[in-house]
Amino acid sequence: MATREAPNGARATTDGSLDREPTHRPPLLIFVHIPKTAGTTLTRILRTNEPGPRTRHGGNVFKGGGGVKRGVRFVRLLRDDSGELDRVRILTGHFPLGVREYLPSYLPQERELRFFTFLREPVDRTLSHYHAIREAGRGYGLPPLAADATLEDTLAGGYLHDNLQTRMLSGLPEPFGEVDDEMLAQAKHNLRDGLACFGLTERFDESLVLAKQRLGLRSILYGSSARVNAKRPRGDDVPAELRHAAERCNRHDIELYRYAEQLFDAAPERNQPDFEIELAALHAAQADGEIELEIPPPASLDGEQAWRLLLHARASLLLLEWERSEAEVKSAAARARTRELKRRLERLEAEARAPTKRDARRSKPKSARARPKQARRRGENGG
Repeated sequence: MATREAPNGARATTDGSLDREPTHRPPLLIFVHIPKTAGTTLTRILRTNEPGPRTRHGGNVFKGGGGVKRGVRFVRLLRDDSGELDRVRILTGHFPLGVREYLPSYLPQERELRFFTFLREPVDRTLSHYHAIREAGRGYGLPPLAADATLEDTLAGGYLHDNLQTRMLSGLPEPFGEVDDEMLAQAKHNLRDGLACFGLTERFDESLVLAKQRLGLRSILYGSSARVNAKRPRGDDVPAELRHAAERCNRHDIELYRYAEQLFDAAPERNQPDFEIELAALHAAQADGEIELEIPPPASLDGEQAWRLLLHARASLLLLEWERSEAEVKSAAARARTRELKRRLERLEAEARAPTKRDARRSKPKSARARPKQARRRGENGG
């Protein structure tokens, strides 16, 4: 059975199981979180796989609500004087792929780095980003945004960026200024050869199964997201001029996304029976309360009864993995809370033991307190 390296240093077999014998230092998974690509849901999934301090938020260059965080430098994002960055398993943030130029200096040379990201249809991503900023009325360090600001206004003011996905995947450490064909070509190259995997928001479940198989994730179940902006117009309700404006400012991103779709369709895992089984199991396990067994079998499998048994077993495994991961998350939170309470208790005990100046004076013997006064009297009397 073929194997691949899992994030915890074990070997993950192609059927999703784990060979627990450790091999070497686990790779560091770096999630390049492009705003408004379902990255918040994915980050939640990642935290269930590596709970507590094993997943770290590495800071933002491109803020999730719009704008560039002023004064951000990668050295400030990555510096960790405690040395704990080396123990982190997953690093996430709204930073560009160019962060890879800085990470090696903060980690041992033998530590493998695996980058991955999610893309979204560019016009829809930009409209989602635009309406989120309009609703918030702010841009993280930028002046308040006018309530009637157009898409062009948000672009001109730096609240949004044209061709954001091309910028963030171009590999440039500071991908600002004008986006050109060279940046697009480099972003395509990085999609093809520079990432361990990538997903598409519009094909989220398929992307999760691919990420599980390539990155060694255990749990990929997720709940409904409460962050969806139900108020913004969608589909035919989007004004034509607004849609055209979003198309005009994403010429390179539109081409990049088409290329990403071609690469995703060509992923060899998608043609394997195990991929289809895992995808069906994910759909079955996502049902509320019970495992949904009415999902039709892949064309490569025969026998309805055998399919139902297989589907139930694989969906049950996904649920068990999710329950175990959730328990680990709660345990990690409880340990962090215990450490914090212990630090607070030690600080209070130290403050209680530290004597005040008045206490110090009261603790002196009477003879010691009287001695300076008696000495002054002798001096006055010429003694």
